Amino acid sequence: MKNIISYLSIIIAIVALYGFAFTLSNNDDPAGNKIFVDNKCNMCHTVKSVGIESKKSDASDLSNAGVGMNSEDMIKYLKKEMKLNGQDHKTAFKGSDEDLKKLVEWLSTLKTESE
Repeated sequence: MKNIISYLSIIIAIVALYGFAFTLSNNDDPAGNKIFVDNKCNMCHTVKSVGIESKKSDASDLSNAGVGMNSEDMIKYLKKEMKLNGQDHKTAFKGSDEDLKKLVEWLSTLKTESE
């Protein structure tokens, strides 16, 4: 009987620790979202689907940025190596290539129509 209680206690402890570790690693604020804000992309763009608002009244909403453009083209556009609808992005991305990749990965997940 004592062995069964010890065994169950160990199993419960393992499950509890696993759940605790999982909640610590689960990040509600993806890296791309932070990079977006840190690089002041929200000066010209909003992402209403995740609660990012721009102070500009004519800011374009990127809540649906993941539809219609692949990651490779997004990177080229943000580096001003490609035009979109005949226009360059107003400013070239100034962060690292790693940050740009994380940003584009996050933007690619945005497939929710804004309200």
